[in-house]
Amino acid sequence: MRLLNLIFICAAFLFLTGWGHWGPNVKIGLALDNAQIRETLVQKLKEAMEDNRAELLVKDAKDDPAAQRSEVEEMIQRGIQVLVVIPCDPSKASALVNEAHHAGIKVISLKGLIPDSDLDYLIAFNNEKAGELQARAMVKKVPRGRYVLLGGDAAEEASQNIRKGQMKVLQPLIDQGDVQVAASKWDAGREIATTLNSILTREKNKIDAILVSDEEKAEQAARVLEKLNLTSRISIGGLGEDVNTCRRIASGAQWMTIYHPPQKLAEETAYLAAKSARQATEFDCQFVEMDNGPQKVKAVLLTPLAVNAQNLKSTVISDGVQKEADIFKK
Repeated sequence: MRLLNLIFICAAFLFLTGWGHWGPNVKIGLALDNAQIRETLVQKLKEAMEDNRAELLVKDAKDDPAAQRSEVEEMIQRGIQVLVVIPCDPSKASALVNEAHHAGIKVISLKGLIPDSDLDYLIAFNNEKAGELQARAMVKKVPRGRYVLLGGDAAEEASQNIRKGQMKVLQPLIDQGDVQVAASKWDAGREIATTLNSILTREKNKIDAILVSDEEKAEQAARVLEKLNLTSRISIGGLGEDVNTCRRIASGAQWMTIYHPPQKLAEETAYLAAKSARQATEFDCQFVEMDNGPQKVKAVLLTPLAVNAQNLKSTVISDGVQKEADIFKK
C-alpha cells in the first residue's frame, strides 16, 4: 500500500511539474528573424532541446515580417506546442502572439518584449546589468578621467537600462570627482562619427574613455579614433560579439565588450519551452515581471559577461561564437 501511495505521489508530482526532462516528447517552434546571424544560438538550442526531449522546428524569415507570420502559421499547423520567437519587427509581432494564442500555444520571446501583446514569457540578457558590467570594466582601465557616453534610442527601454547600469557605477565616481562626463548623447541612428568628431574637437581630444551601446557605434568610434591617431589614448567599451568587435579587441582598437553567451540563452529557453509544452505549473526559473503596455510579462533576465583581450579566447572563441582564425587572420 505504501509503495502504491509513493508511486501515485511521484506520478502526480511529475504531472504537475511538467515531467521535468523525462516526460513525453514535445514539439517547439522557433521563428527566427535571420538565421544567418544566429547560427551558434540555433545549434545550442537544438542541443538543449534534445536534452529536454523536445523536437525543434526552425523557420528563417530572412528579416521579412510578413514571411515570419506565414511561417508561424505553418508551424502551428504542424502541431507545435510552444512558439519561441525572435521577431523581425517587434512592433508588428503582436500578430504572431495572437495567432499562437488562438491555437492555445504559449509564446516565448527572446531578446526583447513584443509591444501591445499578452506575451507569455521573455528570456533576454539584462541590459541594466550589461551597462553596469561595461562601466565597471572600463573603470578598472580608466579609474580617473573624462568619459563620453554614446547611447541608442532614448525612447527605447533597452537604451535607458544600459545607461542606468552605466550610471550606477559612474555616478559615485562623478560625485567624488574622479570621473567627468564630457558628453552624453542619444542617437537612434547609426551615424555617430560626426557627433564624436564634434565632441573631440570641442574637448581638444582630452577624452579618456568612450562607452557605446551597440556594435555599430563602437565600430564608428574606433574609425574616428584611428583617423585621429587616438586609438592608444582613448579606450572604447561596447556591446556585442560580432567578428569585427572581436577583431578590434584582439588588435587593441577596442578595450572591451559585453558578451551574451548563447549557451545560457539556449539552456533557459529549452527548459522553459519544454516545461510549458508539458503544461507545467512550477518552474525552476528566476522570474521578474516586466511592463508590456497594459500587460505584465514574466521575464528571465540573464547576466552577460565582460570580455577583453585577456578572456576573448576562453569565452567567445571557446563557445564557438567566433572562430579564432577569423579574428586573428592576417
